[in-house]
Order: sequence, then structure tokens, then C-alpha cells
Amino acid sequence: MTTATFKNANYLLIFILTAGLIITGCKKEPEITKGCTDSVADNFNSRATEDDGSCTYQKRFLGEYDGNFMCTDAFATVFNRADISITERLSKQEIQMTIQSTIGPLIVLGKIISREEIEIDQVLENLPVIPNDIFPGAGTEPVRCRGEVKTLLKISTDNKTLTGDINLKLTNTDPINVGGFPLPPGFLNLSDKCGFVGNKK
Repeated sequence: MTTATFKNANYLLIFILTAGLIITGCKKEPEITKGCTDSVADNFNSRATEDDGSCTYQKRFLGEYDGNFMCTDAFATVFNRADISITERLSKQEIQMTIQSTIGPLIVLGKIISREEIEIDQVLENLPVIPNDIFPGAGTEPVRCRGEVKTLLKISTDNKTLTGDINLKLTNTDPINVGGFPLPPGFLNLSDKCGFVGNKK
């Protein structure tokens, strides 16, 4: 290889390396789009590449619902009011639900499990109940009961209608006096599956 050829080869190599560095140096950094990256959240942004802590979860469920309870057994007369209210909690993925009934409001906590669904599985201890409200002739003195509320409720795509089945159980933990006869704890052992359809007021 002649000296001139060697020099030309060196120039070519230097040119290639320099061009490579320039091209590499000109590459753009990936564009960062900040927003909510949790697909379960109210304000999920599918274009966001970096979570900015702005995710909200409860808003689409919050509100007062007026609708129909469709209980077919023990609680058919207890839940003649179909009002449910849902309020937010400090925990982003929890809500508080208040169910109105003739035995008083039932306050339970729910967990948001998807963009459309909330799940409730709660035991209510020492629930004051007037036995006569659910069992005619069972007396008007309040007794303590154990209640259970289990449900999976789904919100419509327009966030206006809430539907699902609400499973309810109620057992007395205090004795009940019926017609002068004391009846032991567990005498009232009621359960029902109540369909619910509610529309936001």
C-alpha cells in the first residue's frame, strides 16, 4: 500500500467515525409525557410514559343513587328505600357506601377492583336492630345483631347507573323477646340476595 493510499484510507476512516459520532449525537432523547399511567384510574392517560401521581379512582362512583332493591326473601320489606350514597375515602382505591333501610343506615367500605367495579365484603358487628322491623311480633326493643354485606357493583360507561346483586345476612347476638318468650342469640338468622339498579340523582 502506497503512502498516499494509506493516507486516503485514514481520512476515510476518520470521516466514517466522525459521521457516526455526529449521527449518534443528533439522536433525540425519548419524549416524556407525564400523566396517570394506572389503567384502573379515572384519569388514565394511555399516552403517558411517566406517572406524575395525579391518578384519581373514586370520582366516577361518587354520588347519591336512587333506584330499586329487588329482595326476594327475608329483606323484601326491610329495604323498601332504595337509596345508596357513595363517598370517597383517603385511600385512593376505597369508597364508603351507605345503604338506607328501615333498620337504619348500613355503612360499609368498598374496594375499587377495576374501572367499572367495586367490591364490598364486610361484617358489621353490634348492629342495633328493632326486631319488629323484620320479624312481626318480635318486640320493639333494639337488640344487637351481626350483619354481613357482600356485593360486586358495576358502574355504567357513562358513570350514571350502578347495578349488581347485594347479598345480605343478619343474625341476632342478643336474646329476643317474642310475646313474652325469650329467644336465644341466633334466632334471627336471615339472608337474602337483593338485585340493585340505581341511577345517580
